[in-house]
Amino acid sequence: MFGVDQADVVSGDAVEGLTLEARVACLDPEKGTASFEVLDARVDSTGELNSVMSGQLQCDGTETIVATTAPFSGPMQITFRQVPPSAVEGYAILSTD
Repeated sequence: MFGVDQADVVSGDAVEGLTLEARVACLDPEKGTASFEVLDARVDSTGELNSVMSGQLQCDGTETIVATTAPFSGPMQITFRQVPPSAVEGYAILSTD
């Protein structure tokens, strides 16, 4: 998901009541910490995206899985918020069951 451009965003649609799962990993030779956020991508009057879930992970190549129940049906986005400058690879997958 990131390499040259760490601002990449992955989008998808959630279904209310189903499990919403974020699967994230990154690789950093210095073993730093990254964070990710899943956002409500529906257009609202404020123009801001509200957080649905977030988390932190060690950039040691191990996949981290965070799950919750989708609070609504509609578009969501997952993105890295903080990534160590020395990180070389990473991915984020957003899925529902």
